[in-house]
Amino acid sequence: MTSVSAALAFAFGVAACSPSSLVDVQVPNNVVDPSVIGTPDGAIQLRKAAFTGITQPVAANGVYSLIVMTGLLTDELTEGSNPLRGPDERRVNDPNWLNANSGLGGANMYVYIHRARARIALARQALQLYAPDGPSTPKAWQGELYALEGYTVLWFAENFCSGIPLTDTKLVGVSEPSAGLTTQQMFQRAIALFDSAAVSGADSSRFVNLAKVGKGRALLDLGRFAAADSAVRGVPTDFVYVINFAASGNYANALAYDNPNYRVQDNEGGNGLVWSTDPRTAITTASSSGAMLRWSKYNVTPSGTLDPTYSSPTTPVRLADGLEARLIQSEAALAAGDPSWLTILNTLRHDCLGNAACAPVPGLTAANLPDTLTDPGSEVTRENLVFKERAMWLYATGHREGDLRRLAHVYSRNVNSLWPTGTIVAPAFPPLYDTPLPENGSQYGADVVFGPDLQEHVNNPLYAGCYDYNP
Repeated sequence: MTSVSAALAFAFGVAACSPSSLVDVQVPNNVVDPSVIGTPDGAIQLRKAAFTGITQPVAANGVYSLIVMTGLLTDELTEGSNPLRGPDERRVNDPNWLNANSGLGGANMYVYIHRARARIALARQALQLYAPDGPSTPKAWQGELYALEGYTVLWFAENFCSGIPLTDTKLVGVSEPSAGLTTQQMFQRAIALFDSAAVSGADSSRFVNLAKVGKGRALLDLGRFAAADSAVRGVPTDFVYVINFAASGNYANALAYDNPNYRVQDNEGGNGLVWSTDPRTAITTASSSGAMLRWSKYNVTPSGTLDPTYSSPTTPVRLADGLEARLIQSEAALAAGDPSWLTILNTLRHDCLGNAACAPVPGLTAANLPDTLTDPGSEVTRENLVFKERAMWLYATGHREGDLRRLAHVYSRNVNSLWPTGTIVAPAFPPLYDTPLPENGSQYGADVVFGPDLQEHVNNPLYAGCYDYNP
C-alpha cells in the first residue's frame, strides 16, 4: 500500500475507490483513489469528508457522542427510558463503559475523535500540497482545518486521562505511532494548532475567531487566565461557528431523536446543579410522564419553538461562539480581581435574548432571564456563580466535564463536591418506565475521566497506558 493510501485507509477505515463518496455525507468511510487525491479537486473532496467526520464525535451516533457521554459522566444528563442507551454515570465503575474495546461508550467516543482528527489532518495536508491558495481553494481553508484539529486535541485533553497518544497522520510519508501525551502537553498541542489556524486563516475573520475561542478555552483549562483573556479579545459576541449534520444516516444529529433515552435530574448526586428552572438549558417536561425532565435543546421546530417530540437530524451544534468568549473573559476577570466579571455576566443576560446570535436557545426574554445577578461577596461564591453561569449558557455543548476538571485542578475543589456522588436515585416516572433502573440504590463510582479504547495497546507499540486518571 502506498503511503497516501495507507494514510487514507487509517483515516477512513476501509478501502474503496469512489471519490464521489467523499462528497456524500452519508458515506464518508470510503478511501478515494490515491491518484485523485493529488489534485485540487481531490483536496476539496477530502475537506468535505473532514467536515462530515467531525460530526460523529460531536453529536452523531447518539450515546457515543461527546455531548451525551460527558453529559452522563457529569450532572447534565442521566439515563432515561432505555437503560441500554447508557448507564447513569458518574462513575458507574464499569470498565466496559468508560474504557474498553467492547463497543461501548468511552471507547467509541475515543475512536470517533481520533478518526475525525486524522481526516482533518489529511484534508489540510492535501490542501497545502495540491491546492495551497487559489480562487476556489483559499488558504484560509487551511486555517479552518487547523482550528478543527485543535478542537479534537482539546476534547482529548478535557475529557480523557493523561497519556493519550496523538499519532501524526501523514498524507505523504509514513505515519508513525505516538507515545502518550500528558494532559498539559495535549493542551499545549491544541494551542499550537490554534496559533497555526490564526496564521493560515488570517484572511477569514470567522476562522480566526474560531481559533481564538479554542485557544482561550485551552488556556483557561490550564489556569492561564490573563492569556485566555487576551486570546479572545476582539471576538464579537455575535460570532457563531456551528457543526452541520446530514439529513439521515450515521452522520445525522442524533441528539434530537435520542431525547427520550436521557433525562435531566436536578441536584444529581446531591451536588449537581438545578437545570430545570433556567430557560437557557431548554429543559422540558415529558407530557407522558409527569415530572420527568427531558433535555430539548436540540428539538427545535421549524417555527423556532422547543418541542421534545420533534426531531430534526440537521439541527446544528455550536462548536464555538462569542458567548463563550465573554464567559472566558468573565472568569479571567474574576481571577484578576477585576469587578468587570459581574458586568460581563449581566451584559450577556441583557444581550443574548430573543433572536440575538448569542442566544443559545429560542424563547429567551428579559422576563424569564432577568438581569439580577449581584456580587455574592466571597471568593468561593463568586467562583460558584461564574461556573453556574457557564453551565447554563453552555448546557449540553460538551463543556461541563472540562469545567469540572478545571474546578478540581485549578481551583483545588474536592472531587466529591463536583461530580455526582453518594447513592444513585432514579425514579420510575411511569408510564415511560415503571421500575427503578438497574443502578438505583447503588453508589456512584470513582471515575471522573474517560480512558482510551483498549485496542490502543494492540495497535500502538508506543502506548503505555494512562499515566493517571486525575481530574
